[in-house]
Amino acid sequence: MQRPNRTHARIAQLDRIAPRLRALFAAIAMTTTAVMIASPAAAQFGGRASFGAAFQPDIMQRDVMLITSSLSLEEWQRPVVEALLQDYMSNFNTGVDALKDRMKVASEDAARLTSSSNGDAVLERIMAPLNTWRGEKQQMLEKFMSDLKSQLGPQQLERWPNFERALRRERLLPDGDLSGESLDLFAVLAHMQLTPAEQDAVKQPLATYELMLDEALVKRMAQITKLEPELADAMRSMNYERGADVQDKIMLVRVEVRSANDAGIELLAAALGDRGNEFHTRALEAGYPDVFRPHPVMILMQQAAALTSLTNDQASQIDALMTEFNGVCNDANMKIYAAVRDDQPKAPRKRVQSMAERKSGAAGSAPNTPQGANSSDPVVKARVERESMGAPFRDRLLAILTDEQKAELPGGVKVESAERSKGDQAATPNQKGRRASRADTDNAIPMSGRDMKVRDQHALSDTKSGGDKGQSEPQPAKPE
Repeated sequence: MQRPNRTHARIAQLDRIAPRLRALFAAIAMTTTAVMIASPAAAQFGGRASFGAAFQPDIMQRDVMLITSSLSLEEWQRPVVEALLQDYMSNFNTGVDALKDRMKVASEDAARLTSSSNGDAVLERIMAPLNTWRGEKQQMLEKFMSDLKSQLGPQQLERWPNFERALRRERLLPDGDLSGESLDLFAVLAHMQLTPAEQDAVKQPLATYELMLDEALVKRMAQITKLEPELADAMRSMNYERGADVQDKIMLVRVEVRSANDAGIELLAAALGDRGNEFHTRALEAGYPDVFRPHPVMILMQQAAALTSLTNDQASQIDALMTEFNGVCNDANMKIYAAVRDDQPKAPRKRVQSMAERKSGAAGSAPNTPQGANSSDPVVKARVERESMGAPFRDRLLAILTDEQKAELPGGVKVESAERSKGDQAATPNQKGRRASRADTDNAIPMSGRDMKVRDQHALSDTKSGGDKGQSEPQPAKPE
């Protein structure tokens, strides 16, 4: 009589921990097969899963150039550094293979352990190899850094703190979830090809920015590492409110990184004098590429301004129109910029709440609803307004051009002006039908305000929390 009771108890215990085991196993499986993973549970909680970081080396082959330039290595030192890096990568890859084997064994043992252990103990047993590996991985990095340091002369050792900050930027800066968080102002300056005088002018503010950014990156890394167990526990238990609270805390340190970049933009722009506005524009475009993207009407204006058949008067009118539109477009861009900065830090909590509502079957929840269709969303609203405000400028541009010049636009496209459209109102039904038929075959470049809105329901619906990165992500070791 007791055996059935014991069996029923074990089944009940398995039922209690099964959802957590499934979530964890999914995360583990995706970790061992993906570059940067976000398990289903992690996606529900609106943040990045950190399991993938364990499978990424802290030093990569591409960092040889960074090491060389930051420490001013001599020619004879570079082969030594490359040999140290090869040893590090060999040990790292061996460690990753061993980790995958240990996690696989732990996963296979989970079913047997559930008969005598509670769910938390089972999950802790499965995660133990990963936690142990993180310590081993840190020791590998420390050994590489120690070996590298032993090869340096006195003057190179003085540059060691600069190298460490540069390496942290390389490793940590791309890991942003907010627009502007992954912005690299060093790269922006490099693209400007500064004169020697300009390089001297930005030296001090650049050093100030470097320290501010490094402090924010270190704080972000420490806070995420500290909150990682709490987030993992919320994922396992599917505690939505707790997961949202953790993400709110993480967002605070992400905003601090973004704020360090904001301060750096202002410092460097002020130091560059006449080129300050150019730098400011480049920085915003690099940090917020989805905000400060070319407007289709501006592109059309540029194409029209390049026509060789323009008269001097037409060229002057188009130049004036472009200047006017550029000012209006900049104002619209800044509205989107402000909306994005305000809305993105709230995105993880919104996603968690939406997931909880859908799971509970709350009335009014609408899964798979395109965000672009949500006209109440401040970012979407600002984007749609930006695109639609181009329609009158497009019509004014077309009024300047002759029909022959419109046909000269790229692709030989014929474009009907606003005046001709007005003439349609007085045309007979047969005339309207013929004209409409011809327009259908012309594939006109400039679109009506309505068409632009329809087109942008997909393109403009992106209010993602992932930061717009101007830099590429580090590539992890490829697991089998």
